[in-house]
Amino acid sequence: MVEIPLARLWQLADGTECLLLKDSAAENWRVRVVRGSETLRTEAFGSPIVAMDEAKQWRLAFDRVVEAL
Repeated sequence: MVEIPLARLWQLADGTECLLLKDSAAENWRVRVVRGSETLRTEAFGSPIVAMDEAKQWRLAFDRVVEAL
């Protein structure tokens, strides 16, 4: 499986970022949240629109965690 990074959807002050990736071997899109070399969350979607909408919700959740720190 080769993932092609397409876009950074968002980034937080602590370095947490959300990436949109395309799986070249399958017809799906991945959203991955990383901080440095650590993957915090990843999920596959059948549509890039659905993936980006979900990433917006994830930002709210991860932003609250950063604010609490």
